[in-house]
Amino acid sequence: MVNAYLSGAVIAGAYLLGGIPSSYYLGRWKRGIDIRRYGTGNIGISNVATFVGKKAVVPLVFFDIFIKGMLPVVIASGKVLDLGLEIEVAAGFAAIVGHNWPVWLRFSGGRGMATVLGVVAALNWPLVVLYGSVAGIGWLLTRSSAVWWGIAALMMPVWTVVLRQPLEVTFFALGFLAVVAVKRLTSNRTTPGAAPEQRVGLGRLLWNRLVLDRDIASREDWVYRRPGA
Repeated sequence: MVNAYLSGAVIAGAYLLGGIPSSYYLGRWKRGIDIRRYGTGNIGISNVATFVGKKAVVPLVFFDIFIKGMLPVVIASGKVLDLGLEIEVAAGFAAIVGHNWPVWLRFSGGRGMATVLGVVAALNWPLVVLYGSVAGIGWLLTRSSAVWWGIAALMMPVWTVVLRQPLEVTFFALGFLAVVAVKRLTSNRTTPGAAPEQRVGLGRLLWNRLVLDRDIASREDWVYRRPGA
């Protein structure tokens, strides 16, 4: 019974920790802006780099990887509380959900791409190398990050099988892939008052959101929309 309460506390704590809107607070502190009203409206690292500054993302990446993502898994692991792999996976997943849908900002968060690096590194470091390499090499070749992060998420369940990971880790990878898809489908926004399916067609809209992580093909037009658009 004690372990059940402790496990629940760790998972809930992971969600709350993952949900700390560090990007939002940094924008307020460094530039006096609400980052949600600039560019894509996302509080993720990419939007912060564009409208707050590239140097500002360094502490954000560190915080998202090592504090939000890795720390809850390490606490649940044999290194600290030894709650079992199921709770390690659940804590890591909760941290990502918290980052993407934080209670602190009425469930409007980022994409969790840095947070998942910390979670996966704590679960299995060769897996994070494979996951990160797909996104990193793809970005170097095409300078398009959203497409390659999506491909990396799609490949993660495959890598868990190739590396003969426990079933819990494969379930985590499948859950993360579902989170990526849901976040991309529900969190992009066009100009208020305009039905996005009327602008590009519903089929194209769904494709753009799932693959490009935006509503329109042009990244420049999407990123540099007017504030609040």
